[in-house]
Amino acid sequence: MNHNETKKGEYMASKQYDVIIIGSGIGGVGAAALLAKKFGKSVIVLEKAPHIGGRVASYTGRGDKVTIDGLELDAKGFRKSLADSRCWVSYCEPDLNTMFEKGLLDGYTFENGGHGLFWGNKSRCRLLLDYLECPVDMPVNKGLGFVDCRTNKIYQVPPRSPYPWQSEEGYKATMAALRQMGSLTLEECAAAMEMDVQTWLEERGLTENEEAYDYIKVVMACQNAMAEPRMAPAGDFLGYMAMARSIGMNLHTGSVATVAEPGCMAIPLAMEKQLVAAGGQILRSTPVEEVMVEDGKVRGVIIRSKEGSYEVLESDTVICNIPPKHIFGVLHPRHFPQEWVDLIQTKFWSPGLLSALIGLKHNVWEEFGVDERSFIWMPGIIKHEGYIGAVDMVMWNMAACAKRAPEGKRDFIFSTALTDKEMRTPQKVMRVINYCMDWFKRTFKGWKDNVEFVLWTPSDEAYGNWRPVGEKRPSIKSPYIEGLYFVGDQYGERMWGGGVDGASLCALMCVDTIMGTNLEEEILPFYHRGIPAPKKNW
Repeated sequence: MNHNETKKGEYMASKQYDVIIIGSGIGGVGAAALLAKKFGKSVIVLEKAPHIGGRVASYTGRGDKVTIDGLELDAKGFRKSLADSRCWVSYCEPDLNTMFEKGLLDGYTFENGGHGLFWGNKSRCRLLLDYLECPVDMPVNKGLGFVDCRTNKIYQVPPRSPYPWQSEEGYKATMAALRQMGSLTLEECAAAMEMDVQTWLEERGLTENEEAYDYIKVVMACQNAMAEPRMAPAGDFLGYMAMARSIGMNLHTGSVATVAEPGCMAIPLAMEKQLVAAGGQILRSTPVEEVMVEDGKVRGVIIRSKEGSYEVLESDTVICNIPPKHIFGVLHPRHFPQEWVDLIQTKFWSPGLLSALIGLKHNVWEEFGVDERSFIWMPGIIKHEGYIGAVDMVMWNMAACAKRAPEGKRDFIFSTALTDKEMRTPQKVMRVINYCMDWFKRTFKGWKDNVEFVLWTPSDEAYGNWRPVGEKRPSIKSPYIEGLYFVGDQYGERMWGGGVDGASLCALMCVDTIMGTNLEEEILPFYHRGIPAPKKNW
């Protein structure tokens, strides 16, 4: 499209910016705040949804409504808001309209799925927020619980003690595997980036003991949201394992975090304040129609306003904070090699999360001697039923660690990783939901009087768009269009990990790439940085 053409009337006069950012996820808003605050750049962020945050979307109940980013939503608006982050309601008790009419969500803060933040106040995200002078507290779990679904025995797992559900041999094999992975260097993790987890484990004999192998797979599913080791890049998983000793955190002491009201949305909202204070801005409900490219160079974007008019925004630097599979909605595929387009459109896939929020009147874990602040595993609930891998469930009472429920009440979180295709198969989703609800009802006494509501929300792209094993992530700086950059948890050949923490690292990498700086090393300790760049052979 030529930007001089008319569409629904003449275009409004062009405005010029140093940097235009498409999308307001953690990576986009983080990069925007850095560019505006540290480098004095004129920055505008364009968000098509009515709220910022991308996949990070948090809601707080207010009477018979829920709020997000200043918006008040009824049941219909809530469904539409979930859809903006590729999430939906699959099952609830009572029905959603009744839940809203009775104000059952009043006082609860919850995410559009099971957002757990790695490493809490020692995370990449917190370090970036501290650098921007807008810290957000991220309290972590306290303790680890375990449910043996074969016997339905529930354990509080003691630190530095044999796991009661494992044999002596299985425990020794598990500890040996964890020590081996924990002693890796980032260079060794980088060398495994194009290998799958299954192959890496087999080459080291770490699949021979079934109990140890099952434990490793559960840890992998928690960290990578991937249940099948053959689909998971080894380098990404091993990075988390290798840094545990350096950061001094584990699931016993606490390593999975949450955020008090207004939830994880507090992170992009804090970043936005710094962006605005430095002269930048975010336009909500402002979709980008097209990135303008002329002679292989970025020239700006065409946007559509709430009123339906079109406007040209000019810049020679555009940052795209859109997941890889969706970038061609604003970037015409003709600007890229067809092989690269085909790879992203047909081979990239997404780990999804199926999560439940259950509102409770009192603590259900106390009768089992489990600290309600614990992060609790229940692996292998479904096996050999056509799922890509075994279905492993995790549970957590986030409100025991942060203000996320009305006074005296609790939340109960279920969450499991399924693939994007599994998440879009209603029968597979309902099989998991039915198992969990049946287990909950037969395990906890008086559940009928204790439970106020149940809300299950699947998301088929909860953990982003991942490249297939053996392929590299798309580069932060486009090799095909001058002035085009990408930011997000799945961009950058040196990136490892994902989610909020991955996006925070990529924000630093992106700004460093544009400005020629080294904020990554200035802000992050060595174990939080990207994997070492491959050595050049001249």
